[in-house]
Amino acid sequence: MERRMRIMVTLALVSGLAALMFISIEPEIDLTVDQLMADPAEYEGEKMRLHGTVESINLENRTLILSGENATINVDFDSASLPNGADENKTISVRGLVVYEEGVWSVHADEIKVGCPSKYEAAD
Repeated sequence: MERRMRIMVTLALVSGLAALMFISIEPEIDLTVDQLMADPAEYEGEKMRLHGTVESINLENRTLILSGENATINVDFDSASLPNGADENKTISVRGLVVYEEGVWSVHADEIKVGCPSKYEAAD
């Protein structure tokens, strides 16, 4: 009987820890620039990860333009560090908040990563 009780307590603890782990993980929206700009109002105020190609960088204003195949979006990286490999025509991943300010959609970035495009594209 004692062994059975220890097994039940162990299973309950493991189940409780697993439940806490899943509750604390917030799912992250992961889109390309084109997917976001197809309906940006749907994601206003949402924190997400966005993938695209750097079209231009303005280090003075700490902004960049991120482009997809058909759309672009402004990225304010005042709260994020720009990695060394983040240059024009490079594929990057930006995590931040989607906002609509002064008639323009933009992302307030809190993280920028440089990576290989194959990491972000679905396999055929």
